[in-house]
Amino acid sequence: MSENLIRLQGIDKTYYGTTTPVHALRSVFLDLIQGEMVAIMGASGSGKSTLMNILGCLDKPDSGRYSFAGQDVMGLDRDQLAHMRSMFIGFVFQSFNLIGRATALDNVCLPLIYAGVKSQREREKRGCRMLKMMGLEGREHHLPRQLSGGQQQRVAIARALVNDPGLLLADEPTGALDTRTSEEIMRLLTKLNHEQGLTVVIITHEAAIGQFCQRIIRLSDGRIVDDQQQGNVTSSLAVDIDPERRESGWI
Repeated sequence: MSENLIRLQGIDKTYYGTTTPVHALRSVFLDLIQGEMVAIMGASGSGKSTLMNILGCLDKPDSGRYSFAGQDVMGLDRDQLAHMRSMFIGFVFQSFNLIGRATALDNVCLPLIYAGVKSQREREKRGCRMLKMMGLEGREHHLPRQLSGGQQQRVAIARALVNDPGLLLADEPTGALDTRTSEEIMRLLTKLNHEQGLTVVIITHEAAIGQFCQRIIRLSDGRIVDDQQQGNVTSSLAVDIDPERRESGWI
């Protein structure tokens, strides 16, 4: 792994409300290498969510430079940012964010509609493939309420990966899960990272979750205060991953 996927240079972000301005990020410099699995950690208010929003092209910094796979993100307009999010970045959240009245398959296929895949047959083929990869074969037509928390998060991961992105951003992905299920989800993400070369960035405040990652970046008051590689990373379980998934690359 030697290719920079993300480079942040001197990133600043301040939010102005009715009271004192909040300096969410202060002069952040960060390189993320393609294929890394990284935990971004810090207390509430440290700037984790703001950093994730900027990495995910959901928000723009006030100043600094951001390049993604060599592309200057700062120069993109709203439509171009939406395209980048749709095609190259997958998102997973603590609350799953599934559509309650849609089946697991329909939830997974939704990004393909936004990406312009017009054939329903092709969308469903790709969606079923992703659900099978997540160990959810046979549950394609279940509603979210008919699935366990861990199964719902697997659907959310399948949805995040259905467009074959280069970056997966996971914001507290185990926050709504019990300990055993949290470990299952983290081992799945580890397997995707190890075997598929997926770059994974996890926003978390839990030390146990950080132990699954190769690198831990710590934030405090909007600044990076620690950036360490880990020698002993929690090993992954045997999870069925389609070996042909990344045969043609992602970008």
